[in-house]
Amino acid sequence: MFKKLVLIGILALIITGCSDMNLKDFAEKKPELKIEEYFLGKTSASGLFIDRLGKVKRQFTVDMEGIQEGDLFILNETFIYDDGEEEFRRWEIKKTGDKSYEGRSSDIKGIALGERSGNALNWHYTLKLKYKDGIMLVKFDDWLIMQDEKHVFNKATMKKFGIRLGDVYLFFKKE
Repeated sequence: MFKKLVLIGILALIITGCSDMNLKDFAEKKPELKIEEYFLGKTSASGLFIDRLGKVKRQFTVDMEGIQEGDLFILNETFIYDDGEEEFRRWEIKKTGDKSYEGRSSDIKGIALGERSGNALNWHYTLKLKYKDGIMLVKFDDWLIMQDEKHVFNKATMKKFGIRLGDVYLFFKKE
């Protein structure tokens, strides 16, 4: 019986994945990441989606422009995928505290919640992902980590019903 419980526990970890990242671990890291400063103006990125089996499924580039409009930070993103598909997303981001944010976009269900610490920012949101002929709701655990004034690394884990579908990796470069 004990072996069966251990096997079930290990299988559950494999299926759902686990995250060891914690915002408090970044508290003393520099430079400090403030999205309204780093993403102001033009930024570019390249990235890929790797499924839970380790297979690269899509590659893409992103051109972004950040605009401050009063207390609202607008981030316009244009994705160009390796199959030629183009996608546009407009984020409307508002600071809700010294280290917290709320984000809205037409393809986000509800509100994206973000919190930063040191050189890291962690977003949680549900994306309305185009899938076949419809929409699939996918939960994101989205981490941005600033390497230096010009480079930010991004890893986002995608889950559906608690099962890890894969990870999105992005490498941002400030012009």
